[in-house]
Amino acid sequence: MPLSPHFPFQLFCKQLTDIFKKAKTNSNPAMFLYKNKARMQLFMAESILRVSNKLFEDKEIIEWHATIKKLEDYLGEIDHYLVLSADFSKLKTVQMPQLKYISDKLEKAVDKLNKKLIKHDFYLADLKKMNEGFKINFNDKKLILKLQEEIRSELKESCDFFDQYPKAFTDMEEQVHELRRKLRWISIYGESFQGLIVLKETKEKYPWEKEFITKNEVINPFNKLPVKKNLVSHITFNKKAFYALSYVIENIGKIKDKGLSLEALEKSVRKTSHEKNGESVKVATKQLNANYTHDSLLKEAHALLKSYFKKYKLHEALA
Repeated sequence: MPLSPHFPFQLFCKQLTDIFKKAKTNSNPAMFLYKNKARMQLFMAESILRVSNKLFEDKEIIEWHATIKKLEDYLGEIDHYLVLSADFSKLKTVQMPQLKYISDKLEKAVDKLNKKLIKHDFYLADLKKMNEGFKINFNDKKLILKLQEEIRSELKESCDFFDQYPKAFTDMEEQVHELRRKLRWISIYGESFQGLIVLKETKEKYPWEKEFITKNEVINPFNKLPVKKNLVSHITFNKKAFYALSYVIENIGKIKDKGLSLEALEKSVRKTSHEKNGESVKVATKQLNANYTHDSLLKEAHALLKSYFKKYKLHEALA
């Protein structure tokens, strides 16, 4: 049987085109895109453009990546304020001016994306150009080897990033969240390349399994990667190490969310009252009934990532 070309990017480009066309007829297109999970398709398309940017020097791919990333960022901002608004609304301790501060931020984020969508005619011409212009066939042995090396390089870069903070983290957004993003891309590649990356079973028992693999990782549908047949070769990930990666992304995400929620609530206190910085942190912590501080969350994230990168070197076990 002759080998067929593999164009995973076009799949997500078509999905995005369909959903953006539907959004065009909606009274609130930004929220329509958010509710219909357009951000997931944007992540998938972005991941392929992101890694292609590193494999090829192509001006168009750079531009397309910038466009898709910006759209994902807009939806990410909406998601951030929607989650905060929903969480804070459940707390009787959070004052009305603070809730309004967050809801105003949400409204501005939605309005910003709606204006961008109208200005760019819902990016339909851009998506058409991407769909027709992205010619990279991933059913190519040399290219698959390059992709595998790039993934290994990104894992090493993630460890190198952690090594910049050997004792502790000092910033939730620029350090913890940024490192989580780097690891998350590796996980996203597993799905976005549509069967090119496969999980390899292993009977070996690792000393880190109890710490890094729970039932959640085993049953998570995103951790079940289908195999595309009729490819010249595949990239294999150690299945248990992939579960461990999923565990780290999930748990660093929970820590990050707590930290950014505390920061957002503290800022809302500061902006809507006369509390000074130190006092606004105390007020926000009390309103959240938090048994953690910003520093304790940074320590928790550092300890988990130190175990992942340094104690067990799990980034080396994956690919």
